[in-house]
Amino acid sequence: MHRERIFGGHVGEYMEYLEEEDNTKFKEQFASYVAAEVEPDDLEELYEGVHEKIREDPSAADKEDFSPDKSFKRKAKISLQERKARVQAKKDAKKAELEEDDE
Repeated sequence: MHRERIFGGHVGEYMEYLEEEDNTKFKEQFASYVAAEVEPDDLEELYEGVHEKIREDPSAADKEDFSPDKSFKRKAKISLQERKARVQAKKDAKKAELEEDDE
């Protein structure tokens, strides 16, 4: 049981299930596997190769520095008076619209 889980047997079963039942979801979910032409039966070989590479060099890869997107700027908060004025303007516009409909 553990070997099946470790080497992606459950993933292969799910791939086969989705391929039969919902092909569009399969293509969406496993797009990288489809692009690399990895079949559900080939997963065990793929995982064995990955495990071998980890055993050869178990050190972690270097992390890239995080650089946030500086182009996003939050809007300044509006004051209570400004909020109340906006609400009142909306109320007045709606009242005017309703009065036009009545006429």
